[in-house]
Amino acid sequence: MGFLTGAYLKMHSTRMRLQLQNELTRIVSQMNRVTKQIGQVERMMTAQQRNCNMAIQAQMQTAAMGAANRAGINFNNMNSIFTPNSPEAQKQMAAMQQYSGVQQQIQYMGAQAQSTWADYFDMMREAQLEPLKDLEIELGQRKANIESRLKLIEGQEEAAKQMEKSSSKDFVPEYTGQG
Repeated sequence: MGFLTGAYLKMHSTRMRLQLQNELTRIVSQMNRVTKQIGQVERMMTAQQRNCNMAIQAQMQTAAMGAANRAGINFNNMNSIFTPNSPEAQKQMAAMQQYSGVQQQIQYMGAQAQSTWADYFDMMREAQLEPLKDLEIELGQRKANIESRLKLIEGQEEAAKQMEKSSSKDFVPEYTGQG
């Protein structure tokens, strides 16, 4: 009877092991897809944030150049500033002071815009990446669970083999003739 029980347990354990291995393969494949998707979303968000920062910098430069033109500052001809008592130098110095104040405002507004966009991208990352990261964690837990079950099944399979092997001795006929 031990032989049949061992054979049945071995067959059942093998079937369970194969099912768990198939499930493990599916989970690992899904984990790989989720991990790849997390990387793609992160790269996309980083590229969008970089493009946004570059646009803000370009707008700040354009605003600074517009402010300089409105103030009458000619960055190509700064020689008049270096003649301290000339009326043109005094006019240029006043324009430079006005431009400096405007430039500080532009820098402040640019920093505010970058901060606002950084907060927006952080919220978007959280909204898009958190569900994926949660799924990745869940899949990792399922993978660990299946791996531990696989170890148990492999132990059961080995025990069933031993049971089958030890019981098979009962079926060997005695050839000693002793009856």
